[in-house]
Amino acid sequence: MLASSGGAAPVLSSVRHALKQSLFAVGYYHHRLSNTAFPGVAVLCYHGVRTSDESVPFSDLHVTKATFEGHCRLLADACNPISLADFREARRSERTLPPRSVLVTFDDGYRGVLEHALPILERHGIPAAVFVSVEPVLDERHFWFDAFSRRRGEAAVLEARALPYDDWRRLVTPSATAAEALETHRPLTSAELTRLAASPFIEIGAHTLTHPTLAGASAADQRREIAGSRLALQRVLDTPVTAFAYPFGKVGEDYTAETVTVVADAGFDLAFTTAASFAVPQGDPLQIPRFTMLDTVGEVELAHRLVHSWHAGVV
Repeated sequence: MLASSGGAAPVLSSVRHALKQSLFAVGYYHHRLSNTAFPGVAVLCYHGVRTSDESVPFSDLHVTKATFEGHCRLLADACNPISLADFREARRSERTLPPRSVLVTFDDGYRGVLEHALPILERHGIPAAVFVSVEPVLDERHFWFDAFSRRRGEAAVLEARALPYDDWRRLVTPSATAAEALETHRPLTSAELTRLAASPFIEIGAHTLTHPTLAGASAADQRREIAGSRLALQRVLDTPVTAFAYPFGKVGEDYTAETVTVVADAGFDLAFTTAASFAVPQGDPLQIPRFTMLDTVGEVELAHRLVHSWHAGVV
């Protein structure tokens, strides 16, 4: 019995995948979406966009260009992409958002967002918010989790980020690695960030200075990381920065109630988590949930989740 049931799971998964593909091909998901009103905004949390032949740490968090193209095609055809400005306006007034509102966001600040994602967003007319971890951009060095993963593996990154802030800094600082201009998988440079921010489709937000787990940091260190990232971005871009995303993003585990207070005191009007649910405009503006997007979630699976899974609380 054990051997039999163990082999059944992949078969069942394959059957479900084939069924979803067939339903997508005959227009089922597009029809259902056209008659569906979301219970809030579907805020999608991406990280990087890469070519299919790139080998990168935490590769599933970095969707391929083909995956992202499929997502954007679906969103443009069957949903109503909105901007951060639209979300703010809905909070501040009685304005009603469209029934299938989707907000695209990116965390960290990878070069691939400028090089690969922006042309796709512009082609489909989809706005996005990009939350930037500032020091790697200003210093032109790799994000700590990429550098540390290349030296010690992805599991070591997960262990490191659970450490208290001071212990984490002592552990990962020796792994700091310069990012070369010709590298494809690296943070934006200051000049590239300025180019990205110049697009009418993009709003830049803050994502701390160094991308720590804020729950493990003192109040003073949290203020430096959070308020410091806003000030640094405003100096580079010469424009107000009023949206924030919590690194890693799980309440209690990655940030705390104290962190939310620090975010408010720093002057942010919106802040995003990675709690997986639809975002209600009149909900807590400093704890806005998002659905994390992976490369394994193709166009068909995204359609299924928008129609079915996410409404049932399945991610």
